[in-house]
Amino acid sequence: MLVLGVVGPIAAGKSVVLAALQELGAATIGADEVSREILQPGRPELDKVREAFGDEFIDADGNVRRRALAELIFADAQARQRLNELMHPPMVARIAQHIQEYRNRPHSPPLVAVEAAVLLQMGAGELVDKLLLVDAPAEVRVQRLMQRDGLPAKEARRRVELHDRLGLNQVRADYVIKATGSPQDTREQVAALWPQLVEPG
Repeated sequence: MLVLGVVGPIAAGKSVVLAALQELGAATIGADEVSREILQPGRPELDKVREAFGDEFIDADGNVRRRALAELIFADAQARQRLNELMHPPMVARIAQHIQEYRNRPHSPPLVAVEAAVLLQMGAGELVDKLLLVDAPAEVRVQRLMQRDGLPAKEARRRVELHDRLGLNQVRADYVIKATGSPQDTREQVAALWPQLVEPG
């Protein structure tokens, strides 16, 4: 069972790649889903986020106001570092747990894809066997953010520029997919790569 890290900057096309891998038979673990697991009401990590950032980032049902928190951490480097310190260790532990659960199955999947923009920065690099970088030009990613999240151009550009400054598109990866075109084009690239990932030798 190969464990593949799927990395790359915001709006590069990682979710399309992850879905394509899943269609081909991979199991998938997404950082977003893991963070949601960890920040469930009643979890200690949620209490720590509330303590660090205040009640205004928790809604009436006890859930994190994720959009508001995202706006804060993209604008404030200190807040981003604080959140990373709180979230990254339990996220890495949870990802490792999910991988082990797949390994323990009687019929393990041929590949487990772990998607996270900051997979290496969060300390999860040792959990994966190979790295796949998904990238697209900055302007393409700005347009995707505006369409996907309804962000104004200035905010979308700020988020893209931050990820570029962090070097998230400069990772030395084993494989690279340029998701510059349509989702179908990206899926075709994944399909072409699949045999290299799952066939021995």
